Amino acid sequence: MLPSGAMDGGISDWSRLERLTPFRIRDVLLVASHFDHYLLEESGYLAEIMRREYSDLSFSQAPRIIHSPEAGDALRLLRSRDFDLVITMTRVGEMDVKAFGSEAKRIRDGLPVVMLSHNTRELATLSAGDGIDRIFVWTGDSRILLSICKLIEDERNVENDVRDGDVQVILLVEDSRRFYSVYLPLLYTELVNQTTRLMGEGGNLYEKLLRLRARAKILLASDMNTAKSIIDRYHNNIIGIFTDGKFPNQGGNRDTAGLELIQYAQEGHPYMPILLQSKNLELREDAEAMGVRFLHKEDSQLYHRIEEFMVDEMNFGDFIFRLPDGTEVARATDLEELIDGLENAPIESIEYHASKNQFSHWLRTRTEFSLAAGMRPMTVEDFDTSEGVRKYLADSVRQHISQIRRRTIRDHDARVGGAGFQRIGRGSLGGKGRGLAFFFTRMPDLRLGEAFPDVEFIVPRSVVIATDVFEEFVESNELSRYAHEDHSDPEVDEAFLAAEFPPELRDEMSVLLENTKWPLAVRSSSLLEDSSHQPFAGVYATHMLANDHPDLKVRLRRLLEAIKLVYASTYHRSAKAYVTATPNTIEDERMAVVVQELVGDEVNGRFYPLISGAARSHNHYPVEPLVAEDGFAAICIGLGRQVAMGGKCLRYSPGQPKRVHQFYSNQAILDTSQRNFFAIPMNQEDGSVHPSEEDNLLNLRLSAAEEDGSLALVGSTYIVSDDRMVDSVMVDGGPRVVTFAPMLKHGRFPLSEILHHVLTACQNYIGSPVEIEFALSIDRDSGSQKFAILQMRPMMEESVDIDIDLGEVDRDKAICICSQSLGNGVIEGIRDIVYVHPGRLDRMRTADLTDKIEAIDAGLRADKRPYVLIGPGRWGSANPSLGIPVQWDQIMGSKAIVEVPMSDIHVEPSQGTHFFQNIVTFNIGYLTIGAEDFVDWDWLDSLDAVTESGPLRHVSLAEPLKVILDSRDSEAIITR
Repeated sequence: MLPSGAMDGGISDWSRLERLTPFRIRDVLLVASHFDHYLLEESGYLAEIMRREYSDLSFSQAPRIIHSPEAGDALRLLRSRDFDLVITMTRVGEMDVKAFGSEAKRIRDGLPVVMLSHNTRELATLSAGDGIDRIFVWTGDSRILLSICKLIEDERNVENDVRDGDVQVILLVEDSRRFYSVYLPLLYTELVNQTTRLMGEGGNLYEKLLRLRARAKILLASDMNTAKSIIDRYHNNIIGIFTDGKFPNQGGNRDTAGLELIQYAQEGHPYMPILLQSKNLELREDAEAMGVRFLHKEDSQLYHRIEEFMVDEMNFGDFIFRLPDGTEVARATDLEELIDGLENAPIESIEYHASKNQFSHWLRTRTEFSLAAGMRPMTVEDFDTSEGVRKYLADSVRQHISQIRRRTIRDHDARVGGAGFQRIGRGSLGGKGRGLAFFFTRMPDLRLGEAFPDVEFIVPRSVVIATDVFEEFVESNELSRYAHEDHSDPEVDEAFLAAEFPPELRDEMSVLLENTKWPLAVRSSSLLEDSSHQPFAGVYATHMLANDHPDLKVRLRRLLEAIKLVYASTYHRSAKAYVTATPNTIEDERMAVVVQELVGDEVNGRFYPLISGAARSHNHYPVEPLVAEDGFAAICIGLGRQVAMGGKCLRYSPGQPKRVHQFYSNQAILDTSQRNFFAIPMNQEDGSVHPSEEDNLLNLRLSAAEEDGSLALVGSTYIVSDDRMVDSVMVDGGPRVVTFAPMLKHGRFPLSEILHHVLTACQNYIGSPVEIEFALSIDRDSGSQKFAILQMRPMMEESVDIDIDLGEVDRDKAICICSQSLGNGVIEGIRDIVYVHPGRLDRMRTADLTDKIEAIDAGLRADKRPYVLIGPGRWGSANPSLGIPVQWDQIMGSKAIVEVPMSDIHVEPSQGTHFFQNIVTFNIGYLTIGAEDFVDWDWLDSLDAVTESGPLRHVSLAEPLKVILDSRDSEAIITR
């Protein structure tokens, strides 16, 4: 299976991790004489050294270092710009270094000032305080500069990070400046290396960097009081103590201060990992008697011993399942292996580790804070049986893994088949991929399952092939010429299908399909697609695959063909024409591809969801008593292509589902309800993917849905003899119609409530109106209900600065008056009108006009002459009987579009279609003429035609028109 994406469950650690380390050192003032500065740079340019050290340890951008040669100049810099840290050498000109430190703190309250000395003899006469926070020793190791910055950051951030992120703390107790100046670089390097090793187990780069941000904080204490204060404050978060054997001990014995501190720490935490380091070998026996490791400060393998301690005692290594006598019985390197150990290790081992809280301790070192926090309060005594402990621990880890995979965008990894959302490549996810990724990672915060506990909310399992794969494919196969040369769409498709993918991608897709035997959608996700300003909705290809052939090679070939055809659609004529109407160029466009598991069921050799559709949180055309906030939805039975291409479907407001204006009479239901639906044919032979999306699908009559048992959940029956609708499918009844009445009127499924809740929650979360695409599946046997969000995008918002009073309009100058419009502002400079007269239109021959309209559009666009387009029914309808079935690129030159009533049937506006989204995107005036509105047909017919063909006329004016759009009241007027 593709990575799963259920959206319920607790909030992960990511939001907490993002709030960590609020204080970062970005600008450092280094005060050093020219000679001292030269000594620091002896091994290279100081800024480059810092950049290299930060890069080697995967830290964020290295601080900028500004050098000042003496105190007076440094103080002038402090008065004129911000610094986060001052590092000063002892020689700073005529001013005493401590006086300089005090003055620096007076200028910048709270500014940390540390001293760096390279003269051993100076150390005896130097002390912190009076303007100097700490003193370090330069030993020639450039990492000391990094360690100083990180120590100051840790001291400033520890309170916030422990509170908000439950991060861990490592305590170093040492009063020797030379020793901690050597020890801190070793400790930071080892800490980050260990943390980085853990991060390498999976996840994406962002996840890894967040985990690095959550590394343990190192705190330095140089006396007993400070050390005890840190233990008292952070005792629940300390994962290890490194302590000297001898240090200042106010009111106690200095020589045994280390042993005293160990005893103090163990009073509340008897299993605290502690390393006692000293030159006094006599302390070894006492330390080992207290269960503490001892390390000689002059050990030739000091670094190796520190690493051993961190791995074995502080749990930075594998989790080793041991029996109470120390015998190793199992080992876990990651969470999956931890579950295996928990389920299979002897119960004595589980009890042994659980009694010492070692499971939660190991998890905390891996920044799995929420999982560790849940385990930490539990004790073995809280369970009736030892097996209950085992089950609780294994179930907790398994649930945690599931929640992580529901929210994390991971690099594609065949070993993590259940991961939620994966990517291939390092480029952009594209517009659609970004929206899907955002919903996947953030929408669990909405806790939709709590409002509807009987419904499973999911984001379908998805893998995104990033844009860099497209770029490499185009370049390696020399296909970039199709961006500039004029080729027919079949020629472009043929060239792309003949091209080859690199073996690496073929292997990735083969591994993907080995774990995925379920129908797939291969969707475009270009850089510009689904942006809030130019969403490119419906411009590029989407292909559906049954993915059920018994031969993996056939399934792989079809998947690669579908990806190639999506790539090819980037350079189709319609796509290039669309791009030319935007501020972008074809060179700006890059294509990512979303391979997404489809939602639905297979019945009688065909696969489709029960319901698909699109919904918006803002209704552009609310008819009283509806309001804009009630939202808008367009839904159909079967695949969503029916909605996207403007076919017959149900358009209604989820906020008031029982008021379906489209179905104002039984005849209207018969005329406007869905008559056919799309499905994927299963059990196909070895054929290839057809470039035409629709030719890969089944276009079925409703009788097929009735045979499958689907129609009973959404259909009604028209009783001809009584001229009435029955909200069920009657065996001996009359014509079947898709009304969704069992759901909208009788509560068979809370579709409207879910849509309204999801749209409102998303809008509140994002801060602007939103649109979603969705699918619903109800298992016919178990009754389980699955609601999938396929896509989420922000909607364009309009400004409000035009106010029209239609009562004051001079009708003698009005060509059109409309009380239901979309758009805002004034459109001027239009001298051309292209219109189709409804009284002269044969509704069965609307398709005959598309090429003629396209030719007029092309000529006007070539002359840069915008025009008003007027015609009956729904422009861009996939059903020719409901309007003129033009494609968007055939009327792209229009600046205002007017839809007038058909002469014999009622047709709903274009909301919910890709065509409509383009109208919104390009800020085109969109007017829907109602019964009380007006179009001056007589005046239009009186004008001389530039071209005329049956009901189609193009007229040109001497004086420009003015289109005025009032978004506040959805009113509009076109005047001459």
